[in-house]
Parts: sequence; structure tokens; C-alpha cells
Amino acid sequence: MAFSIFPRFQALQWTLGRSAYRAFAAAVGVPMSDPIPDTPSSEPFAKPPSEGVKISKLDNGFTVTSLETHSPVAKVALLVKAGSRYEAAESLGVTHHLRATAFMATKDRTAFRVSREIDHLGGNLSASSTRDHFIYSAECLREYVEPVVDTLANVSLDPIFQPWEVADQTRLVQLELAMAAQSPHVGIVEDLHKAAFRSTLGNSLYCLPHVVGRINPDQLRSHVSSHFHPDRMVLAGIGVNHDELLKLALASFGRTSTSFHGSDVASKYYGGEIRTETNSDLVHAALVSEGASFVGDDYFAVGVLQRVLGVTPFIKWGSNTASSRVNKAASDAAGGSPAMASGFNAAHSDSGLFGLYVVCYAENAGKVIKAAVGEFASAAMGNISEEEVTRAKNQFKANILMDNEDSSSLLFDIGTQVILRKSYTNAQAAADAVDKVTKDQVIKVAKRIFNGKPTFVARGKLHQTPYLDELR
Repeated sequence: MAFSIFPRFQALQWTLGRSAYRAFAAAVGVPMSDPIPDTPSSEPFAKPPSEGVKISKLDNGFTVTSLETHSPVAKVALLVKAGSRYEAAESLGVTHHLRATAFMATKDRTAFRVSREIDHLGGNLSASSTRDHFIYSAECLREYVEPVVDTLANVSLDPIFQPWEVADQTRLVQLELAMAAQSPHVGIVEDLHKAAFRSTLGNSLYCLPHVVGRINPDQLRSHVSSHFHPDRMVLAGIGVNHDELLKLALASFGRTSTSFHGSDVASKYYGGEIRTETNSDLVHAALVSEGASFVGDDYFAVGVLQRVLGVTPFIKWGSNTASSRVNKAASDAAGGSPAMASGFNAAHSDSGLFGLYVVCYAENAGKVIKAAVGEFASAAMGNISEEEVTRAKNQFKANILMDNEDSSSLLFDIGTQVILRKSYTNAQAAADAVDKVTKDQVIKVAKRIFNGKPTFVARGKLHQTPYLDELR
């Protein structure tokens, strides 16, 4: 249906339909291409100039980065090098409790005031964490960025952790643990990191059940005071003017001059095996070795290798057995019974995990897992075609470019790159880097990873699931 800015003609088109309307216009002698008399012409919409990502640093080491999109909605995030990998041995689970208490009372605001002020602005706040970073996020109309940034500074730099508020949030921690327990995938990922790294990156994103309620305010304050320093922080924004964001950061975060004087403990890969018996008829299993870090030279080659082996379907309800080597091998081995296999890739600041993730019925676990591993072994021996590499690179580039269409994903990408690399590589430059990956590079990383020290974890009824020494 054609659209007209003039209601009477629009109504006529709705009533008559497009073809009838054209016949009517021709009959009354009104050319469709001529402007209507006595109607002011509108100026064409001027597209705002495109701007790249800008990065600035305050005198105290605090970093500000932004991308101006001229959107009416602004998104800002405060990233801190304070993820679970930095937890002290006696305070494991502190970042999980910190997520739950992220917007409680501060030195000059109650939890009610924090919530009410953001609600009044039509904004929202959230807190999340990865193994590397703790993240405060906010979304608001761009004219309210100033009070939102002030709130982020207040909750991150001045929390007081009242004992009764910390105790009240125990129920939220318990709820999140219960929800995580319903997802075998979450358990597999946590077990993989625990077996592979033990500590640092092996520290869980979730509090251990027996520790729930035992994390006290002093432990929360200690974690914040140890890691929440300006030289470990990045304020990232999308839909904001960089100069204005820089002024707001100076006013809100420039008041602290403390610097981190310690040294971060580098992760160390060990490898190992964890088997968890449950009553599930489905077995979830993963076999990995040390992969590439987020800033590693092999990052793009490993991403291409993941797609050569195969990832989850790109078509809704599709089986993905046509283009996924490991999924086809798993499905064939299952003999018609449902089974799924995919490449697994988890990149962190200084290390990563790469390998296979398999889901199948317990009675088929042995042959399905071995079939998927055999396909990985074949790739490591060089059985990869140029056609597979080209397809994998196209998929990888599409993932990169599509993720950057989402402003939340883009914000996290900008913040993560800046806090880890001190610079930003845009999506097109990343896609160009993918294009430069060669088949020889993919085979090289496949051989290195497959021949590396393995880590194997499995959950479900494991009577038919092989042990690690039976897979390599």
C-alpha cells in the first residue's frame, strides 16, 4: 500500500486500493509525478556525519570511549577489571554477591533513591560480570546521560554494603543458582574452566552453594577497594557526544586518584576431567584444549576453525548437518537418534578454550563423542578444503557485522576492546582481518589445539560416556 503524507489522499488510497486510485487520478487529470499546488516542499533529511570510536584518558588513568550515533537513546557501561578471576581464595563467590548488591545504598544515596531517580528519568540499570570484568550498564534518553553517569560513579565508587541489605539479597543469589542448575550448558562451561584453569579463569561466575549467605560486607568492600581503581576502569558510551561524556567522567570519576599497585595473576592452563552423574537421559559433554585469547594472534584463525568444524544452525529448526562437519558426524553416529555437536570457543583476556560440545542420548554417548572427535582429528591432519575455509570466513564475517548492528553488543565490544587492547578495531576492519586468514593458518591452529593438553567434562547418565584417556 502506498503511503501519502496527505490524509485525504491516503484515505482515498486505502478505500480504492493502489490500482483503482491510479485510475481515478488519471481520470481527473492529476499527474502522479507533479507536486500538489500550494504545498510547501520539504527539505531532504540531512544524515548526521558518521563518527568513529573516540578514546580519551583522564589524568588519574580513567579511560573514556564513545561512539556518537545521534540516537535519541544513549547507552553507557562502566567496565572494571574485577571479574571472578580476581577473587581471593577466601572470598570465592564475591562477584556473584556484588552483582546482587550492585545498586544498594551508597554513602549519599539509599537504594530507594538510586532506583527512583533512574525510574523517574525513564532509564534502567543492570549489573553483570564475566571472568575478566564487572560491568555496570545503563540506558536512558540522551538528555539524561549526566545524572545516569553520576549514578554509575556513585554505586561503583561509594557503596557501603549495609549488612541487612547484603543479607536480603541472599534470596536473589539462591534464585540465580537454582536457575543455573536447570541449564546443563551452564554447568558444562563452569566445569570446563574449573578443570582447565583451576583458579583465576577457573573461578566460577556463580557462588558455591555452601558459600551463599556467608559473603559478608567486609569481603565485598575489600573486593571493591582492591580492584575498583580508575586505571582499571573504562566508561563506554553509545549515542553520546564524546566531549560531553569526557566532562561527565572528569566530574564523577576524576575525584579519585588511587591507582592499582598490585599485579594481576596470569592464568595458567592445566587440563583435566570432571564427570558429574545426574538423572538426565541426555548427556552434555565437551572436549577442549587451550585456545586463543581475546587479544591473541590466533584469535581470527581460531574463529574460522570453529566454523569449519561447525556451529549451531543458521536456519531456524535446521539440523545444520549439511555444512557442519562435527554435527553431521554426530548425527550419522547416532543412527537417527537426536544428537548435536558444535565447535566451542571461549576467549578471555589472556587465554581461551577451544574444542567440541556434544549433546546426545546417554546410550549413544560413546560413539557420538568419538565421531565428533574423529572429525576434529581429521581437520588437524590437514583435511580442510578451500571451500570450507571460504564458507567459514563468510559466516564469521557475518557474525561480526551482524553483532555490531545491535547497540548493546556494540557497546560491550567497544568497552571490552578498549579495556584489554587500549584501542578499538571496528567491525569492518575485523572482517578484513578474517579475510586474510589462510587455510594453512587454520590447519596450523587446528593441529596445535588438537595436540594440546585436553580437558573433558560431561554431565548426565554417563555409563556409556568414555573417559578422557579413551578419546585421544
